Amino acid sequence: MIISYKYKFLFIGLPFSASSAITKELHKEYEGRPYLRKHSLYHEFKRVATKEEKNFFVFSVLRNPMEIAVTMYEKMKANAKGNFTNPNLFTENGGHISKKQRERFNFIHEKNASFQEYFIKFYNKPFDNFASITLDKCDYIIRYENITEDYKIALKKSGIKNPKDLPVENKTDGKKKDLSEYYTKDIQSLALFVFGPFLKKYDYGFPEHWTHTEIPLSARFLFYIGGIIRKWKWKLKKNSIRKSIKGSIYGDIQRKSN
Repeated sequence: MIISYKYKFLFIGLPFSASSAITKELHKEYEGRPYLRKHSLYHEFKRVATKEEKNFFVFSVLRNPMEIAVTMYEKMKANAKGNFTNPNLFTENGGHISKKQRERFNFIHEKNASFQEYFIKFYNKPFDNFASITLDKCDYIIRYENITEDYKIALKKSGIKNPKDLPVENKTDGKKKDLSEYYTKDIQSLALFVFGPFLKKYDYGFPEHWTHTEIPLSARFLFYIGGIIRKWKWKLKKNSIRKSIKGSIYGDIQRKSN
């Protein structure tokens, strides 16, 4: 989470949605400062924000969950930055790498699992994420697939006259551009069940090569009921107050700002 008192904006960085690149640029160019944790959410901000801060312009990034799933797989497959084998980053030690993530990491490496095998193993219910308790609090939503233009629009809306282009940061190694190479025919029905309700809610289209795009009623129902439960669970969850790891973009900004 990045705040700028000069331009009166708040950026809420959701996981796997260009938060590192935007964080770095907002700090470098627009006097952005770290506020709470890297991925703190609006309800956490609201608990501690001043009356003035609550009136700041709020923006975040929405990304297609099919892209997020692929990014997560490729990061675990590559053990990006050694994160998944670094005990200092494990949640029980105050970090952000959960036991669930390590279970998935181990499955990929022990089984040499393909994306399809990984997806079948771990994706069995409708997808949802922190966007559900974030985006309705935003004044503007950047669409990841249109991030170059939307990023500049967000900054202009916050009062910055000539915003600079957003540099690319933290690019996922090994990731293929064409999603059809991941979502092959054998998992398309499952992917529709998992992602269909989220895609529909946020006006994402289905991949052009899919011949069947009718979302199962069971998926719609589970997404709705699960969403209610998840919102309360996420809001009640106690989050670590530990700083991000030294050497990370957010961690270094935190230490520099103190």
